[in-house]
Amino acid sequence: MEILTVIALMILIGAFIGGLTNLIAIRMLFRPFNPIYVGKMQLPFTPGLIPKRRAELAEQLGSLVTGHLITVEGVKSKLFDETLIREIRTWFGKKVKEVATSEDTLEEWWRSQAGGAWSPGDTRLRFTGSVQQTLMKTLEDYRSRPAEEWLPDSLIQRADEKIPEVTTIILKKGKEFVRSPEGKQKIEEMVSRYFSTKGSFGGMVGRMMSNVPVSGRIQHELLRLLDDEKAREFIETRLRTEWREIISKSPDELAPGFDWEKRAAQVADEVASRVPVLGEWEQPLGKWAHRYEARLTDTLMPAVLETLSAIIERNLQRMLQNLKIDEIVRDQVNSFPLPRLEQVILSIAKKELKMIALLGAVIGGTVGLIQGLIVVVIL
Repeated sequence: MEILTVIALMILIGAFIGGLTNLIAIRMLFRPFNPIYVGKMQLPFTPGLIPKRRAELAEQLGSLVTGHLITVEGVKSKLFDETLIREIRTWFGKKVKEVATSEDTLEEWWRSQAGGAWSPGDTRLRFTGSVQQTLMKTLEDYRSRPAEEWLPDSLIQRADEKIPEVTTIILKKGKEFVRSPEGKQKIEEMVSRYFSTKGSFGGMVGRMMSNVPVSGRIQHELLRLLDDEKAREFIETRLRTEWREIISKSPDELAPGFDWEKRAAQVADEVASRVPVLGEWEQPLGKWAHRYEARLTDTLMPAVLETLSAIIERNLQRMLQNLKIDEIVRDQVNSFPLPRLEQVILSIAKKELKMIALLGAVIGGTVGLIQGLIVVVIL
């Protein structure tokens, strides 16, 4: 009976020592968090293993994450996954449909989604101001220079080539007017006015010739003049001269005193009123957004996804390198509170750590049993 008591006692002592040793070893992974000194001598095993090697652990974790966990191939497989792309398109289509049927204005919708203040009036003002500024800057570059210096040579040449055609049109329109009843009436009025300005004698001559078809004769001569090749050459020469004179002058010379700034502001307002969305966003979305629904979902969204995919695919490796994920992991591990880290690891591996302590107790108990048996044999 005493022998069994000794063996049982040795088993219990061995189990206790084995389990306690493993528990202490587990705790020594983290504790103490800081080195402990006796005088100037640092006690061994302080701080614990993880606090002591935290910098190395952070470095290794950073390398592990960038080298094996977050890789270019892994990120690509997730980003370009068909399921993800379908989900994005479905989500986008629902959002577009929601916006297209909303009774809110764009400003109200933006406030509800982003929670920030936004004024379409200010945005339109900034847009028109930017357009006006761009127009004025362009005008400042060209308004004092002769037009022939900045107009394209092809445009100047094309205008020169069009002059004979313009001459033909002028002559044609002139003949049509002279032949028309209106033209004939104007000729008669001119003849009558001419004689009436010559005093009483001219009036008498005019009355004497009232029965003579003078206007018809003048009409005939005008038509003959318009058919004359000399008239064509004269008009064409004058047009070329006027055109050359126009392009030799600057806009300021062609329009002295013209208020370019006011006109630029008017053009900017007109552009803003014709720009899609910009000229409509003060109205409820349901009244105008539906016009862009198909374009957004069927054209814009696929194009944006395709473009983004191409850009990401070309630059993903450089983007991941620029993100410096290993440094992020390292900094996060180094700054993570050790008590919290201990709590997290112990909570995750709670069952396994208990099993380790139990295994230590079993091994210790087994060792105690063997020692007890040896003692019995010896005695």
